[in-house]
Amino acid sequence: MRTPCGVAFLVAAVLWGCGHWVTRDVAFGEDEAAKAFDEVMTWDSLSAVVPDDLSLEDSAAYAERVLQSWMREQVMLDAARTHLQDELPSLEQALEAYRRSLLVNTYETRYVESRLDTDVSEAEIETYHAQHPELFNLHDHAVRALFLRMPDPKQSAESAGGKWAKKDDRAWKKERDQVKRWLTEADSSSIPALERWCIEQGAVHSLDHETWWSMGELVDEVPLSLYRVEDQIQRTSPLSFNEDGQVYFVRFLEHGLKGKTAPLEVVRDQIVELVLQSRRQKLREALRDTLYQQAWANGSLRREKL
Repeated sequence: MRTPCGVAFLVAAVLWGCGHWVTRDVAFGEDEAAKAFDEVMTWDSLSAVVPDDLSLEDSAAYAERVLQSWMREQVMLDAARTHLQDELPSLEQALEAYRRSLLVNTYETRYVESRLDTDVSEAEIETYHAQHPELFNLHDHAVRALFLRMPDPKQSAESAGGKWAKKDDRAWKKERDQVKRWLTEADSSSIPALERWCIEQGAVHSLDHETWWSMGELVDEVPLSLYRVEDQIQRTSPLSFNEDGQVYFVRFLEHGLKGKTAPLEVVRDQIVELVLQSRRQKLREALRDTLYQQAWANGSLRREKL
């Protein structure tokens, strides 16, 4: 609720219309600001929704919009009540059921979230994955892979009007072989070296060992021609090919086959959320049981035998 000064300012603002002051008796508090059918909006109600930091003119415009919106809403509500007279009892029952459900759910959610332990251990994750394999079937092949792509240097040089000599071929072959060695080793020293090389060459790259891709996602990044997918994703040596003026390198580190249980890392976040959902449900059930027992114990509940 606004202070008396705030209400006075609002009233003054509402009396400012069409660029001039309108003379009338000023009213405050619970007096009517507007009436529609049997419903009333008071000055206090109107003042409560108008921001305090507006200028006189802006307050007038804002209050006018609020009043117009409220009056239009009342017109529609009256029309609805009139034309749905026969259905009002069932609609009121539905609204009351929704009100009760919203009230209970809000209380339960706040109670649960204030008490929920959100730490999920690695052991819990592994156990859940092992005990519920049917929940984690792969709908596409999944792969943990490293890849990079860059413009083909030969095509880039020739497109720019330059020449590509045999020495350039030799130098580029040496570079490709080095990239493949880095990908083959894929360890704590080779990956940083490869990442530096990618940055120097302007190559788009994904060199995170932990990242899993569905084959659909990976093919969007690397246009692989996979004619025997299951065989190819089990290959661990680096692949290299040219496509549309780009040179691609890719190495598969780990895979999960379509229709099989997803590797744990692919579904880790999903498992954590499932564990938390289970904890939430247990807290809800415990709350309901505790309150029910307390209500019986303090005499708030009573029933007759059937």
